[in-house]
Amino acid sequence: MLLTTVKGLVLRETPIGEADKLFDLLTENGVYTVRARGVRKPGSKYAAVTQSFAYGEFCLRRNKDFFYLDSAAPISLFYGIRNHLDALALCTYFSELMRKIATNQPQPQLLRLFLHCLHYLSEQTRPLPQIQAIFELRLVTELGHMPNLLCCTLCGEYLPSHLTLRVTYGDFLCKDCTLHSDVSDFHVKSPVLLAARHIVFSDFEKLFLFKLDEKNLSELCAYSECYVKQTLDVSCQALRFYHSLTADPNLSL
Repeated sequence: MLLTTVKGLVLRETPIGEADKLFDLLTENGVYTVRARGVRKPGSKYAAVTQSFAYGEFCLRRNKDFFYLDSAAPISLFYGIRNHLDALALCTYFSELMRKIATNQPQPQLLRLFLHCLHYLSEQTRPLPQIQAIFELRLVTELGHMPNLLCCTLCGEYLPSHLTLRVTYGDFLCKDCTLHSDVSDFHVKSPVLLAARHIVFSDFEKLFLFKLDEKNLSELCAYSECYVKQTLDVSCQALRFYHSLTADPNLSL
């Protein structure tokens, strides 16, 4: 068996047998499925680093197309996420989405994006809708589906005060050019456009450095979620659970 050492993030863990587990590991070179023997036994030294959302360095033994855990060392376990059920649910949605779209090709930007989001979720220093919007819009951008947010598609206006974000076409129209609306369109104000531009164009180091009021942030998040569903053609069960935790109870009255 060949030995290989990688840094990776555990996306999901699945018990197998009496004491083993399988876990999906997001690395810079795609997702690996790894079998870890005996890690569910009491006192296993690799129990923590093989749990969901643990980031570490893993030494793997490769046999054909399958990987076995040889050893591992934690880098960050993001324990803060487990203190808040809604943050944990949002991470689970990110994980499910990542597992559905990741390939076995080198995609280091996807791992980097997920790690940045985990950091802010663990530290609880950004609102959850902001982190969701950043993850979704930057994810589609890194996958080559960046929306065209430079100017109004018809007249070229750069920053209209009111505009329509068009999910189907991946662009926007200013208020004067919006003659009719599709059910998937979002009618928003300029701060939402500026925030969306920041997400798709900024460096990773500046990705989270913006603020929106609650109403505009809610609209940005709704747009990003709809755009991901439309562009990647995915549906995630974990997202429905997350919404069940964060829904406004007054809406059901």
